[in-house]
Amino acid sequence: MREARIKTRLAGFTFIEVLVAVIVGLLVLAGLHRVFVSGVTTQRTTSLQTEVNRKAQVAMDDMASRLRGSAGVVEAGADKIWFVDQDENNVRYWVNDATLYRYRSADPGSYSGGERMATNVSHLGFEYYDDNGGPTAVADEAASVTAELVVERAGHSARLRSAVTLRNK
Repeated sequence: MREARIKTRLAGFTFIEVLVAVIVGLLVLAGLHRVFVSGVTTQRTTSLQTEVNRKAQVAMDDMASRLRGSAGVVEAGADKIWFVDQDENNVRYWVNDATLYRYRSADPGSYSGGERMATNVSHLGFEYYDDNGGPTAVADEAASVTAELVVERAGHSARLRSAVTLRNK
């Protein structure tokens, strides 16, 4: 009978063994948690950068496409532009409160209202060049335009430059 009791005791785990197993399990779970949190952080960072890049690229593509087909620049500002597109619409781009706006209408309009093209814009700049490639500040002389757009969000930024030769110049 004494042998039966000893076999019963040997079949289970001691408190120390269970405690060691629990601690090892917790260490493994803590490591997995760190890997998971790191993955989520990386995904969030990548997602933010992708969003910033996408917004900047969509806005710059729209601006370059419309400029490329334009008949000429009406107003040549360092941080805003007004031109007439190929559909004879007045088009204006400008930034107000870190938002890039586009106004497009048959009416001359102004630098207010308009359609929101991108948010978190930290810089919009234009450089104008004449037929000889020299810089100019006169709107009628502009044969090409270089636009620069910088969009920033949560420490991530996208800087895009595009040089466009006007269709009728």
